Amino acid sequence: MNRILRTFFIFLLLLSTRSAFAHTVDHEQNNTKDNGSYAAKLAFSNNLDGLTAIPSMQYQVPRQTSADLDTLYSQANDAQQELAKLLKLITAQSQTQSVLADIKSRDRAQAKVQNKLDNDASQLTDIVRASIVSHDIHNLMQAFALLKSDSELIQVKNRFADPKESGYRDLNLLVKLPQSQMIAEVQLHLADIAEIKSGAEHKVYEQVQSIQASAMQQQRDLSEIENARITQLRQESHKLYHKAWLRYKRSDQANVIIAAA
Repeated sequence: MNRILRTFFIFLLLLSTRSAFAHTVDHEQNNTKDNGSYAAKLAFSNNLDGLTAIPSMQYQVPRQTSADLDTLYSQANDAQQELAKLLKLITAQSQTQSVLADIKSRDRAQAKVQNKLDNDASQLTDIVRASIVSHDIHNLMQAFALLKSDSELIQVKNRFADPKESGYRDLNLLVKLPQSQMIAEVQLHLADIAEIKSGAEHKVYEQVQSIQASAMQQQRDLSEIENARITQLRQESHKLYHKAWLRYKRSDQANVIIAAA
């Protein structure tokens, strides 16, 4: 009788241990699934968290279909028209605006191929380029999602998550156009930041260039006063970018509060 009771007790003990272990494993697996789902939702949410969660990465080595500059320029006009049509559809659906740049000048392209690309024109990915400008993060994220679905994403540089030293932020993309197969550069901007880049920061750039050019013409190093002035100019530019970014962050936080209410 004692043996039967002892055996039954051991059986119950093993059963309870197994149940507890199974519960722990299931709980951990569920947590993993939940975390994965949360991360996925975060990456595609049309808010600040979703924007900064976009990873900077290269999906494939950016290469044009030809290494011959003449061939690329013979395709450039058709590719530019294709890009214009694509962005027209995207901006209509996302309430953003597109800005189509001129085709990169042949002289500048030739210089870049020779000086920076080791004479390999297939690496020249900005012959055709454009920008998408949004007044808020929500519509910017919609434009990104549409561009990702309507073309092949080759490379992403997320400067909203990792801004330039000046404080400038954007989403810099290389996309392969579906018909021409040409790689084009598309920058996604927030309007206030884009305005600073083309306005106040450009003036800072011109002043810095002028100070540096003057010293070069006189074949001398920059003076302490000149270095201090350049530092001051760049700090002013950084402050403008920081204030603009803070406005978008506050607007995003307000939208989150409203949505949760």
